[in-house]
Parts: sequence; structure tokens; C-alpha cells
Amino acid sequence: MDDINFTPVGRELMLDPDKVMISKLTPEGQIDFVNDYFVEITGYEVHEIVGKTFEDSKHADVPMTIFNLMMDHLSDNKNLHIVLKDQAKDGRYYWYITDFETKLDKEGNKISTSSKRVAAPRSVIPEFDKLYKKILKIEQNTSLETAKIYFDGFLEEKGMSFNDYTLHQIDSYTIHQGLSSSQSPQTKTKKSIMGKLFGK
Repeated sequence: MDDINFTPVGRELMLDPDKVMISKLTPEGQIDFVNDYFVEITGYEVHEIVGKTFEDSKHADVPMTIFNLMMDHLSDNKNLHIVLKDQAKDGRYYWYITDFETKLDKEGNKISTSSKRVAAPRSVIPEFDKLYKKILKIEQNTSLETAKIYFDGFLEEKGMSFNDYTLHQIDSYTIHQGLSSSQSPQTKTKKSIMGKLFGK
């Protein structure tokens, strides 16, 4: 099985806001299915993706602090809405937001995890890009542990989890998409916010 290797070219690949990239993971975290739009965007053939993990194709601009947070949630069978940057085979990058669904058997054992990616609202990308660059610089110049301490402090100062921070950042986007602006971030449900993005 060939390794996933790519060279960044510094050009953005725009996602279609009406389409969803879908992949499915085994209980061990290996990709065992991708839909046609996933193939179209990444530029990889199915045989180049199946059997790989998310870490195999992680963009170098995404801090391990953030990546580990996502993987910890998946390990605990928890959903996490997170804005991330990823890279296609030709080196172009794209920004997306995630939605995960884990299926369990009657005994509570994981059967599979479905991952959905849709285009991240343009208005939130600069905020996450700035945060990730700051965390990545800490990782590179000190340690992963120090970066996590900073990130935990960042969330403590905000008074929210990273999932809620993501929802807070896209709150203005959902208002422009037709949600009542009289609702506060506290009263808007996660379902209503994600429904605008994932069609729930």
C-alpha cells in the first residue's frame, strides 16, 4: 500500500457548500469507505485511501494538540464539530467542518464511525487559522504538553469546550442563513446550527 505523500502548493481548493464528503472508519480507525465527492476533492483513488487513517493524511498546519482532541473524542465515541484544514493529492488545501456518528452494537462495542465533512463557513476560517498557527508554534518551539496547557487555558478563558467554541464561532453564519437573530448563542441548539451545515 502506497504512503500518502503530498507537497503543499499554497492554493486553496473550494468545497461545494451543497455537497458532503463522507468516509467511514473501522473500530480501529482505518478508513474502509469514501464517497465519490471525497475522491473528487482529495484526488486520491479509493484504493489509495482505504486502509489509511486520518493521521496518515493530516495537514502539517493542523497542530497535534487539535488532532489528538479529535481522536480522543472518536475513541470515546463522542461527536466533535471541529473546523480543520486538509490537503488534496495535488497539494491544494481546503477547510471543512466535521460531524461524526458512531454505531455501537447491543453490548456497546463500536461497529463503525461515519465522518462527514462540509465546507467551513468562510467567516470562521481566519479565527481558526490564527489559533492553529499559535498552537503549532508552541508545539514546534516548546513541547506538545506545553501546547496542550496553553490550549486548555484558552478554553478555560472562553468558558466553553472546543465544540461549543466552534458552534459559537459559526453562530453569525447561521443567523445569515435564516436563524432568528434574537436567539442568543446559549439558546440556539447544536442541532439547529449543524442542521444548516449538514442538512439535519
